[in-house]
Amino acid sequence: MSEQPISLPEVAELHAAMEAIMREAMPQVVDVQCYPKLQEGLPMPALYFALSGLAPGPNPGDGRTAVMASFEACVLVESDRDQAHLQAAILAAKLVRLLDDQYWGVDCVDAAQDVHAVPSESIPELLQCAAWTVQWRHVLYLGDTEWLWDDQPPGSLLFAFYPDTGPGNESQYRPPEELG
Repeated sequence: MSEQPISLPEVAELHAAMEAIMREAMPQVVDVQCYPKLQEGLPMPALYFALSGLAPGPNPGDGRTAVMASFEACVLVESDRDQAHLQAAILAAKLVRLLDDQYWGVDCVDAAQDVHAVPSESIPELLQCAAWTVQWRHVLYLGDTEWLWDDQPPGSLLFAFYPDTGPGNESQYRPPEELG
């Protein structure tokens, strides 16, 4: 039986953008991956991240589905590095700074919100490292926008300003290109 790929373009695009921007913004980190297979011997310092939760988001009213997407990143530094715990904390702080007003260059998300970082418990597969966890959320928009009305021809959009509006004031209405 052949496997069919499972895809949701917005999620794949967001993950690829996140990984690329994290790599570029944090050159001190040797390994940046989403959903890594944790095992001994991974290159460090490392930054591993994943989508960790989904909840209903605010309805944008345009046909797309909005979800509140939670993300979690783990910053790892080998424990034999000088001041490993401080180095992990510094890298976590750099990630928190990167997340400030971050859209990842994609149209399907709102800015990162609820960003926080804390020292992590040891990960069994990686006992010999100092770790910090950084968590944040984005509203993620899935699907295409829908316009429920037939396309309108140019010139069908007109503006007027109070008090020159309503019946009897039709001559006061102007197309956008005449405003300014």
